[in-house]
Amino acid sequence: MVAIALGIALLAFARASPFLQQLSGLGADIAEVSSDITDVPKQLLNTASAYLESRQTMRQRIQELEDKQLMLSARAQKMEALTAENMRYRALLNSPVAEEATMMVARIVAVSPDVNRHLLTVDRGSDDGVVIGQSVINSEGVMGQIVQVGISASRVLLITDVQHGIPVLNNRTGQRAIADGVGRLDHLVIQNLASTSDVNTGDLWVTSGLGERFPTGYPVGITSETTTSGDAAYLSVTIQPAAALDVASHVLIISSVDAAE
Repeated sequence: MVAIALGIALLAFARASPFLQQLSGLGADIAEVSSDITDVPKQLLNTASAYLESRQTMRQRIQELEDKQLMLSARAQKMEALTAENMRYRALLNSPVAEEATMMVARIVAVSPDVNRHLLTVDRGSDDGVVIGQSVINSEGVMGQIVQVGISASRVLLITDVQHGIPVLNNRTGQRAIADGVGRLDHLVIQNLASTSDVNTGDLWVTSGLGERFPTGYPVGITSETTTSGDAAYLSVTIQPAAALDVASHVLIISSVDAAE
């Protein structure tokens, strides 16, 4: 009974004392702050976890976009290559092939490693109807002729080879000559023309048809230089090939109907 009475007395005293009331409120505030402080690590952990998850998601998204960009880039490059190849085919098929000639498209698959010989290998052979002597051109002009035929591939001797000579005609004057290869891809030479020959820089030389190896009228090259011999008796003509012999990837193999038969 005494303890109960003492407790009631203390409770009444606490309610009557402002100091004790303030002390009680301060204790409640301290308890609340302590609770907040205890929650801080948890809040920080949640925030950090959300941040890391967001960064991981962002990284995955960036990686996905980079992968997609790489795929699109590869497709664009392939499309560009296909477009260029299509343009090359169009250019070849628009070449000025004579009506009496037959033609087939071939791809260059090898170049002779011998720097002293100008030889190419194309992916057409006897199974495709290729025969020795057929002319080979591209969209710009004459490249050479077939000199060796296999079952599925053939060898082409370029007009710039030292062992090759091609009958040509000055498209402006009609003068005939033989343009010889000198082992340089950038030019051929016509030698020993009469010094009185009418040849100007820029003159176009085309196939004359003599020798029946090359059909008439195909561009061979352009006069880039003329040189007179020391005694002024002869004229030497340097011709720049019409066809870019070192960059072609596809060619046309042509022949007259008579040759094919």
